[in-house]
Amino acid sequence: MNGIDHRLQTFIHPTDRRCLMVDTSAGLSLGPLAGLENFPAAVRPILSHADGVVCSPGQIGKLSNLKKDDAALLVRMDWNNTLRGSDFVLPAASARRIPLLTPQEALDLGASGMVNTFLLGYDEEVEAACLYSTVQFALEGKTIGLPLLVEIQATGSGVSIPGKAVELGASYALEGGADVIVVPYPGYDSLKTIAAFASVPWLIHPTGLKEASVELEQALGLGAAGVWLDYTIFREADPRGVLDELGRLVHSEIVGAR
Repeated sequence: MNGIDHRLQTFIHPTDRRCLMVDTSAGLSLGPLAGLENFPAAVRPILSHADGVVCSPGQIGKLSNLKKDDAALLVRMDWNNTLRGSDFVLPAASARRIPLLTPQEALDLGASGMVNTFLLGYDEEVEAACLYSTVQFALEGKTIGLPLLVEIQATGSGVSIPGKAVELGASYALEGGADVIVVPYPGYDSLKTIAAFASVPWLIHPTGLKEASVELEQALGLGAAGVWLDYTIFREADPRGVLDELGRLVHSEIVGAR
């Protein structure tokens, strides 16, 4: 087993090849997030209820002394301002994206994987930079045994058909060398298209927590490897309960065997 496969198994369960991932890194762009003001206190209780947690470079060191059954920690490799809406205190005038780490630096932080954003619908320079980073991270990651997850964000004003944009982003990520692809829910027809060509594990980022169960079941039925949840999970009164409910869907074969 090579380093990539070994680290993939730290967050994609080796028995059913599925994963429940929680992304806590949006504060890089948005600042303090509701429910995550005290990062360690908020995240430690959910570590045994998820398979992986995505952190910013500054957050990952705050979750040391993990237990055997705790989630693997992954690190966000880039900063961008596209999460900032018009109501943000400093709304983005134009899309900007900055790489934060090299793969070796991610490995030195103890990360089990790298997460890179692939933006669509923005200036050609932005999309080209996303593709370049994807290729470079993938190449170096394979050298040092660190897997690359590519998260598709088809949120730019240039996107006219969201489902098709997500399909295109997934194909770019795959061709760029991603080991795992994360797609926002694009509609059932686009999910089928992605499932037909995806040759690596792929996760669905649901529209919202209310829609998560239905969209996840659709994706799993088409061969998805699991679900990707964002920081809004920490706005819930009982984040662990929500994670357990979705975890039963993701790992239904394992749960059923117990």
